[in-house]
Amino acid sequence: MELLKLAVISLLLSCAPAGAQEMSESDYRKMMDQVMKTGGSQAQADAQSWDARLKVISGSVMVKTVEKDEWSAITGEIPLDPNDMVKTASDGVAEIYLDDKGAIAVGRNTELEISSLEQEDAVLTLSFGSLAAKIKHFLNSKHKFQVRTPSAVCAIRGTEFAAEYSQLGKESAFAVYDEGRVAATQAGDASGQPPQEYLLEKNTEIVFNPAQKRFRPGPVSRMGRHRAAILKMRKRLGTLKGWKPRSAARRAELRDRALNRKVIRKELDRAASKAPAVKKRGAKKTRRTAR
Repeated sequence: MELLKLAVISLLLSCAPAGAQEMSESDYRKMMDQVMKTGGSQAQADAQSWDARLKVISGSVMVKTVEKDEWSAITGEIPLDPNDMVKTASDGVAEIYLDDKGAIAVGRNTELEISSLEQEDAVLTLSFGSLAAKIKHFLNSKHKFQVRTPSAVCAIRGTEFAAEYSQLGKESAFAVYDEGRVAATQAGDASGQPPQEYLLEKNTEIVFNPAQKRFRPGPVSRMGRHRAAILKMRKRLGTLKGWKPRSAARRAELRDRALNRKVIRKELDRAASKAPAVKKRGAKKTRRTAR
């Protein structure tokens, strides 16, 4: 590292104007130390984001990015970036992985946003539909993970949980299964009073219905339909051991390939339709007339 600093200093000294070259080497050292620290901080910040990936299990699954104002059909796997939108159709099933620390099943007829992938403030925003997840307990106390709906917020520390939001009834529902706990809070109302936080222990659920004023966690009932997905995520998390993070360049390449596959296919089909037809060569049989 010291050799690298000296090399950069020498390069700057050789390229700097005459007045700048009068600056002492110690001053340049201080300047370069600051540059190296800034670069190190940036690399550390990049390393503190989850390496999130979406895998299509079956059916129709689409992704919309901030760069493209349209949904792209996805097959296989695609790395996810902050602000990506994920949507499943009535036959669509997908999974999202956060390194080897989390496995999330995205249910049918679901739309969610990857609002943040920062490990200290990761957020999934569920617009409608459902998800079920197995998240390992975070050893780092700074790690935070939330699931937000239009009417509630659920803070996860490390647990097995599920979340739902119904556009029809404007209901948010959360549940914890065989391990962990979550803190669920209803969105603030017009009264301006701070919302109450409800702690969900193992095998409990809560449903926030806008028609009700009082809420109380109870045994898992309505949210029991997600137990099968939770069992799958338990097994899936075990298969993620040996997770290898991808470089930014590799992630960008895979994203571009997954998002543009449909466009490329259309261009190939269009080119094929414009290509001139090839005449088939066949041997012509001639009749011999009898003499």
